[in-house]
This record gives sequence, structure tokens and C-alpha cells, in this order.
Amino acid sequence: MEKIFDGFYRINLPIARGGFESFLDGWLICDEKRNQTILVETGPASVVPGLLRQLEAMNIAKIDYLIYTHIHLDHAGGAGQFAAAHKETKILAPEKGRKHLTDPSKLIEASKVSLGSLYETYGAPVPLPCEALISDGEIGGLTVIDTPGHSPHHSSYIYEIGGKKILFAGEAAGCWYRFDDGDVFMRPATPHKFYYDTAMASLEKLTHYTNVDIVCFPHSGYLADASEVFETAIAQMKLWLEILSDVPKDLSPDDLLRTLRAKDPVLAKLGKLPEEVRKREEHFIKQSAKGFMGWIQRNR
Repeated sequence: MEKIFDGFYRINLPIARGGFESFLDGWLICDEKRNQTILVETGPASVVPGLLRQLEAMNIAKIDYLIYTHIHLDHAGGAGQFAAAHKETKILAPEKGRKHLTDPSKLIEASKVSLGSLYETYGAPVPLPCEALISDGEIGGLTVIDTPGHSPHHSSYIYEIGGKKILFAGEAAGCWYRFDDGDVFMRPATPHKFYYDTAMASLEKLTHYTNVDIVCFPHSGYLADASEVFETAIAQMKLWLEILSDVPKDLSPDDLLRTLRAKDPVLAKLGKLPEEVRKREEHFIKQSAKGFMGWIQRNR
């Protein structure tokens, strides 16, 4: 666990699979002024026991609110398990995705198909009691921003504490990783059912929030300059659309990856990643490219 500033912490949520040990972060807010403790993301079911141990080590006995940006297994798969251990916790999630928390059966079946063996690594979600869910506006200091694109049900959030504004962007701006030398690697997070216009509209919306002090990403870490974050994400999305609009529609995933690596200067930094992390990112780049190709073919 990393203290970022007073009352705000980054929690690594290591997943037991090669290259996934630093794939996911959660965020803890201890707001003494408002007398509330907030957790942003639990990760999948398999990491909840470790998360609970980290909270216990910090002497955090009570979580008032748990917030999710979207209801994919790697973010919210542990909701039911966490609620069983913290029955006092009230949970905020995007309205359209809440049904998958209380009845995860469809999410489970879809995840088995899309994730393959990674589904077993993440672990199976269990139903969340309906009474644990709350509506927007019930958490003091929190602003909710509708940012669909990575999923149809995706929210970003701004929380103000100690005079600082924290923006939790989820995967609306893709995935970011900071190297030890300060350099940054990024990629779009565009699933199979991808809608370019919707995702870009959400990114454009986030560019208007220029007065935030820190932007936090579940995958993974945080950056200070919000305007640079979103402008760079927009530029990369536009570049991918340009690149992939010119390739044959039946190009293999490996060839899509090679094409993007050759033409996107940010992806050239893949070589700086540890081998297992690089393999993980290559897998997700292929998935994102597939999402782009699906949108391009539907709209040609």
C-alpha cells in the first residue's frame, strides 16, 4: 500500500498469474472531515482475501462506501465476497451495470467466453445483496461522470479531499503504466463490442475537468497532468483508427499487433516492459485492435 497524500492511498491488488502481479490498483480514501472511508474497486474475487488483509494491517475496520467504475470481473468480480466480509459497506456502481452485481449469471457466462483461462484466475463472483447498492448523490464530496465506451456502463468519479481533487478515470482513457524513468506506456482499452464515437465523446468530456490534481487508473497507477492524459489518449485513439482503417479486414491478431507497433510510437515502448508484462499487454492490444476492427467494419 502506498500513501499518496494524507487520507489517500494506492492499494496494489496482485493477481496470481504471470505478468498480472501489478496489473490492478485499488484506492482508499480516509476522509476524517466527512467521517467516511471509501474504497474504489476491489478487483476480482480471487484478490479479495489479500485486500482484506491489507485493510486489516492498516487497522481499517470499516469501509463506508465501495465504488466501482464498471462491472467487469477484474474490477468488480469481488463485490459479493467483499460485502460478505463488510456488511456495513454501501456500494455505488453505474446504474446500467448493477444488475450484473446482484445476479452475475450472465456476466459469468460472457466472461468465460471472453477471458478463457483467465476467468479461473479471476475467480467466480457471487451475488451482491440488492440492499447494499446506493444511488448517485449519496456520497458526500463525490461527483459522478457518465463515461461509457470501455463498457456501456462506465462511470468516472471526482472526489475532493484536503483541497485536492482526485479523478478516478477507470478505463475511459485506456490503460497507463509509468516506468521507473518517468516515461509512460499507454494503450486503448477497446473491447469486442466497441463504439468509437461513444468512447471518444467520453474522452472529450473528461478534457473539460482541468482542475483536478491527480488522475488515477485501475491499470495502473496515477498521473498529475489531467489535460495531458486525455489529450494523449484522444490522439492515440485517432491514430489507431487511421492505422486500422487501412488494413485488410481479415488481418490476423498477430499482424494487427505488428502493424500497430510499427506505426504507433507509444507501443514502441513495449520493449521496456518485463517479459511477462509485455506478453500480457500484447494480448490486450490484440483484443483492443479487434474491437476497433469490429467498429470499422460496421461503419464502412
